[in-house]
Amino acid sequence: MNQNEKDISTKQHSQKTHSRISQTDEHNRWARRPQKETRQRTQTPRRRGAAQTSASLVSQDKPFSFPKSARLLARREFLFLQSHGKRRYCPHFVVVLSPAKGKHSRLGITVTRRFGNAVVRNRMKRLLREFFRTHRMHLAPAQDILIIPKAGAQTLAFTHIAEELGKVFSLAGNAS
Repeated sequence: MNQNEKDISTKQHSQKTHSRISQTDEHNRWARRPQKETRQRTQTPRRRGAAQTSASLVSQDKPFSFPKSARLLARREFLFLQSHGKRRYCPHFVVVLSPAKGKHSRLGITVTRRFGNAVVRNRMKRLLREFFRTHRMHLAPAQDILIIPKAGAQTLAFTHIAEELGKVFSLAGNAS
């Protein structure tokens, strides 16, 4: 036996703590800072339904607005118009017309990828929507309208588009 060995009990202290739980005497570098009070947002008034809003936009002092109710949105509406509508042709556009089911005219635009890249297609759609928005009140019977631009229409300015489509819709005096 070695002289440095003594009779020491193998019992250890019962106050053994978990090594991952910080103690009060240890430095906790990840101590939580007091939380700031969260700001509450102001309550916004309840929004009206889409049908209410679009009807009020058309009837109230906004005759040149372009609400959702004035758009063809569903694929089935486009397909119905393509198959049952009356086609009119002009040098840069094909216009398909059909009597509308509602009180107001609605517009749909179909621009294929062959027409050009996204920038060119989106520009054409903006110009056609602008024409419809400004001339919608002059379209006497309510009708669903589908406009399909042909190749070469991307070079037209808004005045030329309005002139061509004005002839299609017989808006000769109102095309501007």
